[in-house]
Amino acid sequence: MTIRQKVLLVEDSKAVQQIYRNKLTLEHFQVITADNGMEAIKALSSERPDIILLDLMMPVMDGYKVLQVVKTDPKLSPIPVLVFSAKGQPEEVEKALNLGAAGYIVKATTKINDVIDQIKTTISRKPVVQEVTRYEVGIRTDAYDAKRLAEDFKFGNFTCPACAAEMVLSLIPDFSHDTPWFSAKFLCPKCRV
Repeated sequence: MTIRQKVLLVEDSKAVQQIYRNKLTLEHFQVITADNGMEAIKALSSERPDIILLDLMMPVMDGYKVLQVVKTDPKLSPIPVLVFSAKGQPEEVEKALNLGAAGYIVKATTKINDVIDQIKTTISRKPVVQEVTRYEVGIRTDAYDAKRLAEDFKFGNFTCPACAAEMVLSLIPDFSHDTPWFSAKFLCPKCRV
């Protein structure tokens, strides 16, 4: 028995979702669907698709945020993401590619068979993990409000509870906002957690 490749289809339009689910099933893919970005992230906690076909404009959590979550998570980042959007302006395409998308498909101008071909081509390529730009910033413990920040995050003096190394603040550009924005988390440079 052949193992079917798995596609996570993230699309808020039930009609578009059904058309692509039917076509992908006919092409021998296993299809998992999500109606919005939050459902996609939830699905990724239990499923490992071979590829994600991702709409951008969705309620609850948009495709840019999903793309950022996928490409900054070491367990998920190898999964190729094809953005599948009604928008095709150059800045939209660039934004998606900067976040790590493997390709960009404009719904209105791309035939369904061409989408299937692009899915097959993307899956067949050797995976290329695109590093997402991130910055690691040391925290000056004598800086204004540093002590309060350490208390809020239960860090003592910004030291790793496991190895006592000084923690750094990892900043990841978040392109899902119109203005410059970063998502941040504390990280131990030795333990990498």
